[in-house]
Amino acid sequence: MDRLENAIDRLFIQSKGEIKSRIEEVSFCIDIPETQAKGYCYCLKVDANGNLRLMDLIEFIDTKIVEYAIPKKEIDEARQYFNETQSPSKVEQLKKKAKGLFTNLEKTGEGGEILLYILIQEFLQLPQLISKMSLKTSGQLHYQGADGVHIKYDTSSKCLNLYWAEAKMYSKFSDAITKCFESINGFLLNSQGYKSIQERDLQLITSNIHANVNDKNLESILVRYFDKDDDLSNNLVYKAVCFIGFDYKKYPLRDDLTNTTEDIKKEILKTHNKWYRSLSNKIRKHINLEKKEIHVFLLPFPSVEEFRKYYLEILD
Repeated sequence: MDRLENAIDRLFIQSKGEIKSRIEEVSFCIDIPETQAKGYCYCLKVDANGNLRLMDLIEFIDTKIVEYAIPKKEIDEARQYFNETQSPSKVEQLKKKAKGLFTNLEKTGEGGEILLYILIQEFLQLPQLISKMSLKTSGQLHYQGADGVHIKYDTSSKCLNLYWAEAKMYSKFSDAITKCFESINGFLLNSQGYKSIQERDLQLITSNIHANVNDKNLESILVRYFDKDDDLSNNLVYKAVCFIGFDYKKYPLRDDLTNTTEDIKKEILKTHNKWYRSLSNKIRKHINLEKKEIHVFLLPFPSVEEFRKYYLEILD
């Protein structure tokens, strides 16, 4: 099955660590007490002129919408066309297609979903199996289901790990984590069946793998893990990755150019263990959720509402 692992790895889209120039690591892969969850905390960086790199982060998120929203098979085809013709026309078409899939509803969470995708790619290196955005029928509709689907083959257990992704951005930290674990609970713990939370997503994965996977052999193997009549379906393991965005009032004010990234990090280090304890409490409110592998990324913002507002301006 090493071939399966290698084939899945080819779905991964490489980066050069660009996100790291915009956010600072506060803590990485911390055990969440009394659970199997891991916590990751980041903050926004400040440049040498005292400017918070919030707007720049949002603009960077915008550069990732094609790889987030468009199936990798189409990206590969556009890349091949460019290599053969040196024309970027197919790439430009994908950019327009991706932008058209995004809703302009005022409270859209899709900026957070792309940011989660970036964090998963950069720090966990889990390839996206299927683009949920490509399943939308209208740019004004939210896709109802998980915010993302990522996979990794475990050679030791011979299992396919499927990571359900969920992003929540609320002004209050407690609201964000409450809603997040309410959402992810069903994906991780519901028994398989036609009424299960995961069922519609699993059906969509099965029927759309061909659009995202540019490898017929890999496609034929992966489909078996999602076919309940195939014994390989017993080797499909559900895990989760979450992103929590929330307001944090101790970022420097716009006219205060004296603070540094290290100053912000020191302030968050005074608080972030409390955040991790809150994660533990919320996870354990759901029976057996503490037994599931969940990776939780925390990133406080000066204002979640401002993030959304500027993100929509950039998207337009």
